[in-house]
Amino acid sequence: MKKELSNLLLGVGFSRLSANRRKWLRMLFLTSLAVHVVGLAIFGGYVVMHPKKREKPIFVTPPPIKTYEPRKLEHRVKVRKKQRSSSRPSLIPRLVSMKPSNISLPKIEMDPKLIHTSFQPKFKAVSGMGMGVGLGTGYGLGGFGTGVSNFNFFGIRGRGDKIAILLDVSVSMVEEGRGGPAGFMRVKQRVAEVVTKLDEAGMFNVIAFADAARTWKRELLIGNEDNRNQAKNFIFGFNTEGNYGLKNGNVGSMDMGIPAVGGGTRLDLALTAAFLQGADTILVISDGLPRVERGMDANRAKEHQLKMANWNKANANAMVNAGWVDKKVWVAGHDGKLREGGPTGPKTKGHWEVKRVRTGMPKGRPKEPKTEYWTLQDFLTHFEKLFEKYYQKKGKKRPVVHCIGYQIDRDGGRFLKKLAHTYKGNYRRVASLR
Repeated sequence: MKKELSNLLLGVGFSRLSANRRKWLRMLFLTSLAVHVVGLAIFGGYVVMHPKKREKPIFVTPPPIKTYEPRKLEHRVKVRKKQRSSSRPSLIPRLVSMKPSNISLPKIEMDPKLIHTSFQPKFKAVSGMGMGVGLGTGYGLGGFGTGVSNFNFFGIRGRGDKIAILLDVSVSMVEEGRGGPAGFMRVKQRVAEVVTKLDEAGMFNVIAFADAARTWKRELLIGNEDNRNQAKNFIFGFNTEGNYGLKNGNVGSMDMGIPAVGGGTRLDLALTAAFLQGADTILVISDGLPRVERGMDANRAKEHQLKMANWNKANANAMVNAGWVDKKVWVAGHDGKLREGGPTGPKTKGHWEVKRVRTGMPKGRPKEPKTEYWTLQDFLTHFEKLFEKYYQKKGKKRPVVHCIGYQIDRDGGRFLKKLAHTYKGNYRRVASLR
């Protein structure tokens, strides 16, 4: 029975082995079995007992953050604000000696005066509406305001803070070849549109020029609605029936640079006014070349006076013996066209008239020196001096000049184009307006 059980467990071949070999195999089997049982017991015990030895994690929440009720916090803020704004006396710091000394320290008091620096400007109202207008507007890129105006000046688009508009109102602007008074009315309407769209916080002025120059105001004003309406009324008042051209103005020549004694299309006077008022953007519309008469210098004037004195001395007797006679002279007719200052009368034909004239006068009287006019270089030299005095010394930038040639000739167009180029502006020729 035992043998059959061994054969069943170890196989039939085991019974055929020798008794010694069967003994060693039984011992090996029993040893392996014992090792596995012991290993299983050790490993199983470790797996079962290890979790019991591990400490349980304990989660601890932090203490609550100290908070304040909204009402209490709001109350403290209000109290602090009231304390700051109250008129309680402020503490004056003093020097304090920490131990007795033989030297008596003087009392040092704080000076209650306000400290004014170069940054703090002196404000003043710029209109009759009080300080509110003066502080809120009237200062541009070089000051404290933000009144930059965008403009469309006959197709030239740009922007500026202190804008001066220079309008040529000479009689040539209303000639029939340029559309007559109706054509000039369209010019004034376009200029008025520029004024209408100026920013209320910006500053501006309007200057008219012909044989003289006249400013709307003596200084740049803010672009509020009332000032814009007044400026437009100023514009529409020129070259109307019975009031053509401009003979008298309120702008005089500067005693610096190149002297000027008269002429026509006095763009020099209009630009001088814009420079004196500190404009940073200048808009010009004109139809011709400025004709500014250059004054005689001291040497030429002295030379001419000497010639006249010598001629009068040499012909003194002949001038005494000269007499008056009636003589038939030709009187030219009037073409009926407009003249500076208004019409001179209806159209008339030329005719002969008898007039009393001087006779027996000696010949060879010295002629007045030939009239000389400013060149473009004279213009640039003159305004460079104005720039140095009224801009450069105050730390201001050079003004920008935009020019419109209204049905202008070639020489006048070249002049305005060069002027605009020198002052970093644009030039455009306008042939007609609709």
